[in-house]
Amino acid sequence: MTSLLAFTIIISSGCEKTVDIDPPLNQITTSLVFSSDKLATAARSGMFSTLASISTQSQNLTTYSSLQADDLLYIATAAALQEFNNNTYTAVSTSQASIFSDWYSVIYRANAMIEGLQNTSGTTASLKTQYIAEAKLVRAYCYFHLVNTFGDVPLVLVTDPSVTAFLPKSATSIIYAQMIEDLTEAKSNLGVVYPGVTATTTSSNDRTLVNRFVATALLARVQLYTGNYAAAESNASEVIASTLYNMIPRTTMATGVFTRDNAECIWAMSPPVLYTNQYTVEASVFIPSSLTSVTTFNYRLDPRFAALFTSTDLRRTGWMSNVTLSGTTYIIPFKYKYRTQPLAVAAGISESQVVVRLAEMYLIRAEARARTGSNLSGALADLNVIQTRAAAILTTATDASSLLTAIALENRKEFFCEQAYRWYNLKRTGEADAVLGAIKSSYTPHAKLLPIPQAAIDANYNLTQNPGY
Repeated sequence: MTSLLAFTIIISSGCEKTVDIDPPLNQITTSLVFSSDKLATAARSGMFSTLASISTQSQNLTTYSSLQADDLLYIATAAALQEFNNNTYTAVSTSQASIFSDWYSVIYRANAMIEGLQNTSGTTASLKTQYIAEAKLVRAYCYFHLVNTFGDVPLVLVTDPSVTAFLPKSATSIIYAQMIEDLTEAKSNLGVVYPGVTATTTSSNDRTLVNRFVATALLARVQLYTGNYAAAESNASEVIASTLYNMIPRTTMATGVFTRDNAECIWAMSPPVLYTNQYTVEASVFIPSSLTSVTTFNYRLDPRFAALFTSTDLRRTGWMSNVTLSGTTYIIPFKYKYRTQPLAVAAGISESQVVVRLAEMYLIRAEARARTGSNLSGALADLNVIQTRAAAILTTATDASSLLTAIALENRKEFFCEQAYRWYNLKRTGEADAVLGAIKSSYTPHAKLLPIPQAAIDANYNLTQNPGY
């Protein structure tokens, strides 16, 4: 029998296959992995680099979810992408297997960090506290995406396959509670400044690493999703009040929001392949390799979505690009500008995949305030911060219902083709069925969750399939 742990690390095309975990975690005993600050730091670097490099994080989280929602259209022929575009994935589809295994592979590394550091005396106490906090933050981040993609899933908190092999699903509410516990502990134990790349460096501005405010921002997000609006507002306010972060000004918004280590970025992923790379995988996916041949165009923004923007909105002019071929205008995502390393180097620009940014905190606080009704003027002010920066028409609504409608629209405009914001928000607010059912004839309500990979169910008799599959 194959354990859930081994199964979830590598699985493709519906076939069960196990491999060893990359070194150093499976080739050196735990006591040796964490026997010094240098080795512990190497293991911690491996955890972060694994998170940044998995295909689900580096490109598919944004691509798949944008297709599942209503902003992006797939115009090529790959069957798997057509399934996401039409929300017609089934239990025998293959893409969900890599999503499932990607997140659990990072969770395994986080759990190994936590266990190893808790059971060693070889690492400096302050580093041990920091690295455990970082691992718990990473674990919470992965579970956030797992439950928003699959719903109830096994809650794996250890590495021992005798414990993890046949875990049943845990309710989403239980997993959210674990996220809140992990992020609350991370918030308490991480420093305000971004840590240095090495154990001997006390601080840096490297926002591919995490600090207290990354944990606080993720707590604000999780609390919003669980309906604890007071806590969401409080945590978002802490981040907004920090002097570390500022909204990129209107004058440089088009090119500045996604540059590496910019003032609006709270957390970003490391560049692909090499730490010194200056481009993102997302740019290489969305920007065609040639602007003269329609065969290189795989994606376009839905014209109905693009029509929501006024002609002066800088998100329309700066974060989208129009390309006309044979009389047809294609509007493509253009938040990231450079699809290859040479292009980024030639422009003298370094971009990184932004995971959390300050604009989200303003919109989280705006929504939390509107939902509690405690500070509607504050909710409007927060919403207007985002609209003013984009040179958009300012909302003037003062009642809660109208504010919530305006905030949802602003979320859609601000975060299109960025991580999974639109798709998750449609599901969180209960709007997915009505919105997608009206524009996709193939859409069915059970498509809000992906099916659990069949090979996972075959390997674990306690694991059940999601409804509708």
